[in-house]
Amino acid sequence: MFRKIGIILFLFLNVYLFSFGQADMTGKQLSLAEHAFLDFITTDSINDLSLDIFKDNLRFGVPNKLANGISLLKKKNKTYLQLLGSGRLYQIQKQGKSQYEFIRLDSTFYFGSNFGSINFFYKDTLFKLGGGGFWKITDYFTFFSTKTNEWELISSKKGIPVYQSPENGVVFFIDQLNGKFYLSNSINQLDFPASLNTSYSDTSRVFDFKDKTWKNLGKINPALKEKLQNSIGLKTTFGPYLVFHSDLEMRWLNFSTNQFGVLTKDKQAEFREKWLKLYKGLPEHLFQFTMGNQFYLIRIENNGALQYESVELNSKDFIDPNAQPIYSNSFIGSLLRNIEPGRPIIGNVFIVLMVLLIFSLYNKKIKKKNTPIEIQSILYKNFYSALTSIEKDLILSIYELQIKQEQISIKAINKIIGVQQKDTITQNKSRSDYFLRINQKFKLATRANELLIVKQREETDKRIYNYNINPIFMDSMKALILNNQ
Repeated sequence: MFRKIGIILFLFLNVYLFSFGQADMTGKQLSLAEHAFLDFITTDSINDLSLDIFKDNLRFGVPNKLANGISLLKKKNKTYLQLLGSGRLYQIQKQGKSQYEFIRLDSTFYFGSNFGSINFFYKDTLFKLGGGGFWKITDYFTFFSTKTNEWELISSKKGIPVYQSPENGVVFFIDQLNGKFYLSNSINQLDFPASLNTSYSDTSRVFDFKDKTWKNLGKINPALKEKLQNSIGLKTTFGPYLVFHSDLEMRWLNFSTNQFGVLTKDKQAEFREKWLKLYKGLPEHLFQFTMGNQFYLIRIENNGALQYESVELNSKDFIDPNAQPIYSNSFIGSLLRNIEPGRPIIGNVFIVLMVLLIFSLYNKKIKKKNTPIEIQSILYKNFYSALTSIEKDLILSIYELQIKQEQISIKAINKIIGVQQKDTITQNKSRSDYFLRINQKFKLATRANELLIVKQREETDKRIYNYNINPIFMDSMKALILNNQ
């Protein structure tokens, strides 16, 4: 009897999920701005385009509970929509001007396991890497099979956990010619399943589709890492370059040559002039991306009125005499890159261990020296100036409550960092990421051995963490906060 009831409930659940998946997109009435955006990109039937959009005002009917963003992919004259948070893949078929039909291509049921996944076309196949969900960060590739209409697993000798969001600065690039996928850094879970704490790896990597192996390239340049986290808008590609901008400055990086820099002065001037002209009074919708040899700046009003400016690009615009390396090729780094699971390192292991031992002893000896008070004051000021306004507000709020012997609530933290309306998983990750960045900046700037922000489990509820300023730094934080108010 119970077995029959269980089977009926299982079938009912499957029918419910299937009907929900089919109904959430088909027949959706697009907004005027969404119509205008699709009209613009589909006029080009030659060039490819790949955009990861996390904005709520351009979702094409995808609910937040189903996906934290969308991948809009154009392969010449075909346009696809992949939901970041599920396996659902749609082809957007144009029926006429401002008339589109969403045709679901996959037959998957799962959702919630790959928020922020990285989607890209390699040749004519759509691939997916990583993503977060169900308290776990995914570390493998899948590809969409046109035969089974399912996402099939790609086996590799090593997994790299990663997900992308507007804040974490993760970037990637697919080298179509040489079959290599470049990744800026990965995101690791520290003590899963005890907690959802994460840490950002500083290692840049490359995946070779020929032998399906990952290779460590080196430690990512801190200067580049900061620029990526502060970058605005979408990351886009032009030939071998990834193009982005921050502080009204167009930047590029080239993984194959291990360089990043800025575009030439005349292109910078043209870009700024057109940006300020088009975005005087910021609209509800603004996007920038490269399609073909044109870098487009798009402005769309809610009534569907679209304006744009474009900057023509060529290879000469990417010559920068002051270009810097994306990742370091230090001696120690090159030795460490030999340590890969599944690769023989017996010949190098003794040298590697000796170098690491000497480096560790030397590093500890340096750290034992006391820093003069004058120097320490300068280092603390450097730390404070490196903080974003949100990070400063977070430290100030914790400090003010802590001197009253009170705890800052999780709700208050979520409000400060702007995720109070997000789902629980996103809130947890965002809190962890903010405190991780604060502690990293503090350690790098002040050379301290201890963390600035420490956390401990709530005694009455072990599922909740309390965040406090480390007591040994309270006096220093007091002086720093008072001097900057």
